[in-house]
Amino acid sequence: MSVLVLFGVIYWIVSGALRQQLASNVEDEVAALVEDYRSGGIAHAVDTIERRIESGPHRTTFYVLLDPVGRKIAGNLPNPAARDGWQTLPAPPGRGGDSDGVPEDDEEHQLLAFGTTLSDRSFLIVGEDVYRMVEVQEAIVRAFGWAVAVTVLLGVLGGAILSFGFLRRVDAINRTMRTIIDGRLSDRVPTRGADDELDRLALNLNEMLDRVQVLMESLRQVSSDIAHDLRTPLSRLRQKLEGARLDARCIEDYEAAVDEAIADTDALLKTFAALLRIAQIEAGTRRAAFTIVDISSVFQSIVETYGAVAEESKRTFAAFIEPGIHVRGDRELLTQMLANLVENAIRHTPEGTHIELALKRKSAGSIGTVTDNGPGIPAQAQKKVFQRFFRMERSRSTAGSGLGLSLVAAVADIHGITIALADNEPGLKVMLDFAPKKLA
Repeated sequence: MSVLVLFGVIYWIVSGALRQQLASNVEDEVAALVEDYRSGGIAHAVDTIERRIESGPHRTTFYVLLDPVGRKIAGNLPNPAARDGWQTLPAPPGRGGDSDGVPEDDEEHQLLAFGTTLSDRSFLIVGEDVYRMVEVQEAIVRAFGWAVAVTVLLGVLGGAILSFGFLRRVDAINRTMRTIIDGRLSDRVPTRGADDELDRLALNLNEMLDRVQVLMESLRQVSSDIAHDLRTPLSRLRQKLEGARLDARCIEDYEAAVDEAIADTDALLKTFAALLRIAQIEAGTRRAAFTIVDISSVFQSIVETYGAVAEESKRTFAAFIEPGIHVRGDRELLTQMLANLVENAIRHTPEGTHIELALKRKSAGSIGTVTDNGPGIPAQAQKKVFQRFFRMERSRSTAGSGLGLSLVAAVADIHGITIALADNEPGLKVMLDFAPKKLA
């Protein structure tokens, strides 16, 4: 289509230019003959016409001079209609061979003619054969015919080559998607390293697949952990109820068994509530309600809430908080995150442990820390503590579900907070990096 449009534009421009040139030649010839007529009369004009006709047998300019009654005085044209202005006339027959490229007796050739009435009512017509313009037009058509043919050929070949490469890569993506649908979640779309659109699509797909694989593995792990960690309390609940049915002898025994069953059921409900809250946080639905939060006041509220709790449990609690630090987020979730970290520090350290909560500015954002000088967490277990139901105590003899740090990780992720664990020598140091670029 582009070549055809280009052809139409060039054909129109060239044809117009050639026709204008022919018209200028005719107008110049008419003007010269009219000037001869004015200076020397009709005889002088006749002499000029005859000399120009005799000057070359193959001239492409034709003349006719008619007297006032329409009789031909001079010229090499038959008597045409005496009409002023432009007109198209048939080329006269028998004008000889064409050593200059003028065909002989070609009825298709026409003359672009201009007629004018002289002062004595004589009539002059000058015409120019348009065959050269026609030849140029035909040459343009032939050239563009070849151009269209070459364009179509190259377009087909180029399209076939590009389509072959493109479809081959699309087929590779389809094959990978099919293997993933069949259960091989570790497969990835191959890339060529060309950094083109398909490579970027493949990289985005691979990143999405990485995320899907992590979520699927997390789902499998959660299902396994739920089955493993909830089986024990449910079995214990069943044993207590069965024991009450077999051994209870009075109303008080039944009431005690029911109270224990209610307590165990409440613990199970808390576990499921924690799982649901983690799922809601990870879904990111609360991100739309983020506002600017005074994180310094959040840290201060944790100090006020847990200072007395730490003192009652025979632990010391100190805080170093810079005022006026703000982040973008959900105040309730940030409070829950800090509360879980401080509760873990109180619950999993012995009496006499020193716990410290700090918040300070840094060059890019701010950083918060929760530190203690308790037993700490082994390096090999530090990455596992954020997994659901993971507990350092394998016996599960103490209260808890192993979901506290999982909730901390979910809140940190939705806020773009980088959370890291380090050895406090002795004890544990939890670092929360509030980076502005991650909160955008």
